[in-house]
Amino acid sequence: RIGYISILYAVYIMCIKPYIGPETVALEIGPGRGAWTKCMLASKEVWCLDAKTREDNSIDEYLAWPSNLVYHQVSDFSCSVLPDNKFTYLFSFGCLCHVPWEGICQYAVSLFPKLKSGAEAFWMISDYDKRNHVASRFGHFDIIARTLPRWIYTLIELLNKCYRGRLLGSTLEPILDKDADQEKHEDGRWYHGGRKRTAEFLRDVGYKVISEDVEIVPRDVIIHFKKP
Repeated sequence: RIGYISILYAVYIMCIKPYIGPETVALEIGPGRGAWTKCMLASKEVWCLDAKTREDNSIDEYLAWPSNLVYHQVSDFSCSVLPDNKFTYLFSFGCLCHVPWEGICQYAVSLFPKLKSGAEAFWMISDYDKRNHVASRFGHFDIIARTLPRWIYTLIELLNKCYRGRLLGSTLEPILDKDADQEKHEDGRWYHGGRKRTAEFLRDVGYKVISEDVEIVPRDVIIHFKKP
């Protein structure tokens, strides 16, 4: 109980807080209800792109109708609603993991002219290799497994299987093949972005990759990059 903090709070401390200030013009991809957006409201402006409408996400109710929030519903990856040379900070968490590889590439290309020189960016993406590592050692990472007696945890696992994960949530299942199912486009599914290939593509577009993974989240990759 001493010296531990939430992983999500660590993401805020390392990937958001140092880059938000009164002159920041922030852009978030996939804000949802606005849990991360709330951390950026000290910016001069916060722009959001999401597949859902502003009303469907209830983002204004959650954030108390902030006057500096600009929200656009989008249906593609063109970012055509965004002005060029505008944004000093880019963030996405829990969104691009649900976007096929082609969409991630289109976003990277489309966003480049929208960012100012020196803009800092953080993207959380899915990496099957990292996810599989956690899945193969789930008992090591699972807080329940690490705190409960082994026999109780084993009982919970058996009940979870009987009730299809509706008790405490299913454990992660290893996803062994990164390529076989990538063409199956289904809402809500995870797509393999991949740390190496995403970082390489960002470099090809012209970004400078600061870190291929900031190594905060055990399961997922967060890439730190910037526009030169």
